[in-house]
Amino acid sequence: MEAGRNPDLTLVPDEEVSPGRPEPGWPRLRRWHGLLWAEWFAHAHLILLTLLVWLGTVWAVPMLAHPLWVLTPGILFALVAGPAFGGVDVIHGVEEFTFAYPVTRTERFLSRLALGGGLTVFISGAGVYLLEDRLADVVVRAFLSAGITLGDVNPSMLLYSLMIGFPFTVFALGFSVALLSTGRTLAFTSWLWGLLGALALMRLAVQWEEQRFERLNGHLSVPLLAGCSVGSLWIAWRLYRRKEAGAGVAPLRIPRSWWGWMLAILGAAAGIGVLIYWFAVSAARVF
Repeated sequence: MEAGRNPDLTLVPDEEVSPGRPEPGWPRLRRWHGLLWAEWFAHAHLILLTLLVWLGTVWAVPMLAHPLWVLTPGILFALVAGPAFGGVDVIHGVEEFTFAYPVTRTERFLSRLALGGGLTVFISGAGVYLLEDRLADVVVRAFLSAGITLGDVNPSMLLYSLMIGFPFTVFALGFSVALLSTGRTLAFTSWLWGLLGALALMRLAVQWEEQRFERLNGHLSVPLLAGCSVGSLWIAWRLYRRKEAGAGVAPLRIPRSWWGWMLAILGAAAGIGVLIYWFAVSAARVF
């Protein structure tokens, strides 16, 4: 090469790759492994604490309290995991940095949904599995201890699925609201809106099944909860792909005034209380 000339460039065909080059699909698998590990590391304390509470509930609570308490860790985890996984960037104020990463928003959305939603289903399903065929008897004993007389509870598989579908609906609604929020207040309170929405769907499903079957059996409530959960996650995914951190036209907004926040939170809490009271009063008629 003569002095002053640019070096000659040689194009290497795609077929001539080095033997040590990984397969085309391997980088994608490593990226998914890194995403899941990052989400696990970010929520390790919550996950480990929930597993410890679940183990304590499984071994100790049945000897000291009612066996139905075995199902509570799944609902509690769903309430906390929705804001924790969906609003982690907003809560810590790092959403702009997260959007600047090479990882796509769809991949980040799916990794958080897979870990948070998967753990919700696992913990709730483990509690139902431990009760096995005693779920109907446990439900009857729980209401009898509260002074409510029930008929024969139908222990169908859909009724067991309902014990898993309700916590997942709470998680899905809370996760969606927290994911689309642009402020910490809405992200922190997304569990409240998720619980309110899940209870409202349950009341609609119970009234629907009561008109069709005269009792709760899960034939209509499980598809309704599953459909609303998937629908809310799909809508959240579509809006999250176009979301801008700190933008004035955010997908979800709540009035900034203190009075507006207090009225909204008090209204949601009152709605939850009314729905829980309705379920307690109507339990004898529904079951």
